[in-house]
Amino acid sequence: MKLNPGIRSSVILVFLLLYLSSLFIINNFFVKKYQQSNELFTEMKFDTSMSELAYKTKQDSNKARELLNNFRQNLADAEMMKQEAQIYSMVYLLLLMILSIAIFILLLYKITKPLNELQKATGNIREGDFSVSLPETGLKEIRELKQSFNSMSRELSNTQRKLIQAEKDIIWKELSRILAHEIKNPLTPIQLSIQRLEEKYETDLNKFYEVFPESVRIINQEINNLKLLVSSFSNFAKNINPEFIEFDLNETLNEIINSYQHKFKIDISGENCNIFFDKTHFYQIITNLIQNAIDASDPTGAITIKIEQDNMNVSVRIADSGKGISKKDIDRIFEPYFTKKKKGTGLGLALVKKLVDVNNSKISVTSEENEGSCFVIMIPHGFTLKQEK
Repeated sequence: MKLNPGIRSSVILVFLLLYLSSLFIINNFFVKKYQQSNELFTEMKFDTSMSELAYKTKQDSNKARELLNNFRQNLADAEMMKQEAQIYSMVYLLLLMILSIAIFILLLYKITKPLNELQKATGNIREGDFSVSLPETGLKEIRELKQSFNSMSRELSNTQRKLIQAEKDIIWKELSRILAHEIKNPLTPIQLSIQRLEEKYETDLNKFYEVFPESVRIINQEINNLKLLVSSFSNFAKNINPEFIEFDLNETLNEIINSYQHKFKIDISGENCNIFFDKTHFYQIITNLIQNAIDASDPTGAITIKIEQDNMNVSVRIADSGKGISKKDIDRIFEPYFTKKKKGTGLGLALVKKLVDVNNSKISVTSEENEGSCFVIMIPHGFTLKQEK
């Protein structure tokens, strides 16, 4: 069975073996020196030799002197052995300390290096690079940490791919709903014009020929608007900035409502003026607001458009006498997908708000339940936009 000790176990085991081996070596060294010292003093037999001398002859004196010299020499050798043991002990302890520090630095390096790699890899993930992977090597805990990190990185990469795909799907669905909603608005006047032609054709041919040119003009106008709408959406990714042009506000409003006039009562009042605005965006905004007013009103209900201006802005007020908007809903009507209509997508007013904003304008709404609603578009005067350009 393969053992995989952890960092703590490895460090404790290494230092335990190191110090036990050191104690064993030092102990053997001192025991050996102690034995050598004992052998020296045993070999001297100083007391016995000295007691055997009578000190009567010169020979005994020389013998005593020789024994004394040998004794002193052995004492000096023993002292030297003692100093040598001390020096060797200090040197060995110094080497042991250096070796311990080296081992500690090596272990520290083996720990800090993968931690630095992990820190760098974490930084890559923070920047959005989930493809980073660490080599699963090193000490047990570090190896397990790297394995967990790599597993997390793979999971994050898979989650990122799924989120990107989900985001793309949501964007395409939203664009599809917006486009479908915007295409539906021009289809209403086209359908009304065709129904009008069919009615006159079956009941009064003379009247049919009278309304035919106007109906064809309305149909062509709405078809052109559809083309502009489709072109605007197809170029949305390449050009999201509005194309400001100067045009007559009253004339444009009359062109838009002319498609509805034979079916609904829409009154325009106010002074003539020009505005700087993206004309396609303006058409989409007014068409959406008129369509909302029609949906909220009775067939006989009046819809009014009033143009006002002051020193700073031109305002376009579109009011109806419909069922109105409740107080709890009025703050949410510009949110995407919020709708109270059974067949609504909740994108019409959200698109209106977006188009008004990108044209440097503002929109607000006031409403009373069962009395109607009033949308106000505040458009900066043309000279302000000219100066900005």
